[in-house]
Amino acid sequence: MLFNTVLLLVGLTAVSAFSCGTPKWSHTGYSTTDGFFHFKTTYIVEFSLQCDSPIRDASFYAVINGKTYQVAQSEETSKFQVSWQLEHAESGSQTFDIHIYDDEKYAAYQRDGASTQPLFTIQHYHPGLSYNRFFYAESFITIVALAVVYYAYTLRAQLKA
Repeated sequence: MLFNTVLLLVGLTAVSAFSCGTPKWSHTGYSTTDGFFHFKTTYIVEFSLQCDSPIRDASFYAVINGKTYQVAQSEETSKFQVSWQLEHAESGSQTFDIHIYDDEKYAAYQRDGASTQPLFTIQHYHPGLSYNRFFYAESFITIVALAVVYYAYTLRAQLKA
């Protein structure tokens, strides 16, 4: 009985797997570049996708540097999004290859490894991090100059009195 149930579930999964033939896609991306105020670097890539068949209840997966991430779909805009974080030490200037897989191709990727061709690949460029100081030299000099002017004005007022 248990064997029949497992066999039925495996069969339903295989039948319900979504495959996107000849995908048309466009993307936008964002990554944090401020290393001073953030603990980690965050990357967000959003893409729109058109397939031969309507995309309903389809799962997509992104493989980035060998790590797999589930792709989220917005119900409001029908766009897809993948996001991930890295430590600042790993977030130098670089281009990420984001391999997108549908259900069918992801199952093949899990079985065969990196030799499986993705549905498509997005390249996201990250310019690197900047560690801007909280206080700039120009600001410090301006404050010192204002303090000197205030002191001179106060001293002048005392001498006149």
